[in-house]
Amino acid sequence: MSSSPSNSVSRRAFLASGASAATLMCLPARLFAQYEAGADADNPVVLRFSALSDVHFKVSPQAQEVDRFRRAMKFMYDYSAEQSYKNFDAMLVAGDVSDHGWDDELLLFKKVMDEGIKQGTETILCMGNHEFIAGTKPRWEEIFERDSNKTYDVNGFKFIALSPERGSCGNGDFLYAMSWYRKELEKANAADPDKPIFTFQHYHITPTVYGSRGEDNWGTVDLYEILQRYPRVINFSGHSHYPINDPRSAWQGNFTAFGTGTLSYFEMGGEGGKYNKFPQGYTNAAQMYVVEVRKDNSVTLKPYDLVSNSFFDLVYYVAKPGAVKDYLYTDERYLTSSKPEWPVDAKLDAPEVLDEETVKLSFKQATCKDVVHSYRVELTKKVVEADQTSWEGAGARYFWSEYYFKPQPETMNAVVEELEPTTTYRARVVALSPFFKESEKALETEFTTPKAEVENVDRTAQKPEANFLNVQFVDGKPVNSAKFGQAIQDFGAVVIDKDASLGGTDVATFNGRDQFLKVQFASRDYRKIKAEGTFAVKFQFDKFPETISDPFANTQGTGVSYELNGKDKTLQFWVSVDGQYVVVSVPIEPKKEYYDAFGTYDGQDVVLYLDGKEVARAHKPGRMTHPTNESEQAFCIGSDLGGGGCGEFYFAGKIARARIFTWALSEEQIANLHE
Repeated sequence: MSSSPSNSVSRRAFLASGASAATLMCLPARLFAQYEAGADADNPVVLRFSALSDVHFKVSPQAQEVDRFRRAMKFMYDYSAEQSYKNFDAMLVAGDVSDHGWDDELLLFKKVMDEGIKQGTETILCMGNHEFIAGTKPRWEEIFERDSNKTYDVNGFKFIALSPERGSCGNGDFLYAMSWYRKELEKANAADPDKPIFTFQHYHITPTVYGSRGEDNWGTVDLYEILQRYPRVINFSGHSHYPINDPRSAWQGNFTAFGTGTLSYFEMGGEGGKYNKFPQGYTNAAQMYVVEVRKDNSVTLKPYDLVSNSFFDLVYYVAKPGAVKDYLYTDERYLTSSKPEWPVDAKLDAPEVLDEETVKLSFKQATCKDVVHSYRVELTKKVVEADQTSWEGAGARYFWSEYYFKPQPETMNAVVEELEPTTTYRARVVALSPFFKESEKALETEFTTPKAEVENVDRTAQKPEANFLNVQFVDGKPVNSAKFGQAIQDFGAVVIDKDASLGGTDVATFNGRDQFLKVQFASRDYRKIKAEGTFAVKFQFDKFPETISDPFANTQGTGVSYELNGKDKTLQFWVSVDGQYVVVSVPIEPKKEYYDAFGTYDGQDVVLYLDGKEVARAHKPGRMTHPTNESEQAFCIGSDLGGGGCGEFYFAGKIARARIFTWALSEEQIANLHE
């Protein structure tokens, strides 16, 4: 922006000079604040609410989501107290308040909400798909003391909450309530010809905001046509966990829609598998909107980051709800948006070769009037044949710019994997915008990978040794004899003693409340178990948990785990493949004898073996995805790994051994190891 408006500038003049200079994408917050200061006197705020979703409460009061939710409520009161208009009128939560819909999760959310919300603030809720995993609509309505489909009136403004009939995450989940929904929209539309109508549901509406179109569609088609008839509607939705500071999270066609983000973890748009859906730091996610409506019915949305406790430098603005011809956030942006640009002195630093198949490229971030969404690294490799040298294509890699973090890192580090040893590569880096515009300039470099390290393991042995993790119990202590991982950490003083049923072998006994063992790994270690692997645990238990418990696991949005499901009475083997969980299971019963479980993935199939025999299989080609946060790169014995590196879903029973192999064992090898 070349100039800032004075406090006396009119709203129309501000939009003409300010928004157009911003290419009608979104308005810089610093500039907008100056406009607001002048607007308070003659056009005061008459409604303020927060809009958020995907809080994902666990059963543990210590989970990071609980603290974030508490701070979200406190911030709204603190922020409101500093404004000319002092009220925090409502909190809108667009579903997935819980991870599973269990009573313990919902009751904890209700308790924390009731403690944090003061008299005069309305709580406005709907159900998400996660509320249906182990819960029901009648139980949700009983706990929250309201209908799941409900119209709220706050300061004369209508809020229409719509919940799905089931949690299938697909088209048709809302059709059961269309008659009721249409009537409520008609009543709200007739009540006032100028006011915005706020509607919300958990799923995005296809095809509107980021996460509801193309190859990463988390949306439903159920509501698009009906909302086309109500241009004053401003719709909120969640489900995708996509960042709200991505300008595509605002959309306008014949109505307006906004994606609400998450207070739990980012699940980025994979764009057809090109990107890592769970990048480094993906659990550092806590975004929400501060929404304000003024006397003239204009609506402002200010994206706020609870991790850094600060606003993003952008504001979404709906000057006149219903004035479709003046809407800013239309699909036209895919044609008119700006290209990213590199700083004048931008260059690739000397590549850092990490190993024979991995290199790190570092460079200054590019800039864009919207945001720099990501980078594409185009590779070619040197080929020498018959004394002739040529360069052939070696594919492309895509990396997020980390624009969803505040502050965004000034330097970008792109770790390129799956390279060939002793090979010379050329890399060309292009910056991309959210609207698929590319920088005209590219950064280029050349590097050579070293010789491959010789793997000191016999993968063909009849009874191979576990080379990634091999935990046994010797002389009252846990011992890891494998190559990878750090020292075993003992939480809760796990009891280790001899078990006569295993010939006097030492085993660990876990209390199911707070005891677990943890082995920390590094990012480079996890590269060994992306293509394939085998995960094995030998355990005994006397009774099922009420919900779930994990004898051996490392899941935080991604990863691998063994889970005892108390509801289904099954042993489940979970594997994240390309960011989506594949779950295979087998019915089992508590008993005095030990179960010997082996789970494999070979790049094609997830297979579960129990006591040496195959019991379940699922086909899913791809690569395993694991947690990328350093604190969460750890396998736990006796629990799963909770946010921030603590334990959760504690196991009650005995464990004799836990192993991980960097390849998929054959059925014969598993049978031999079970003997």
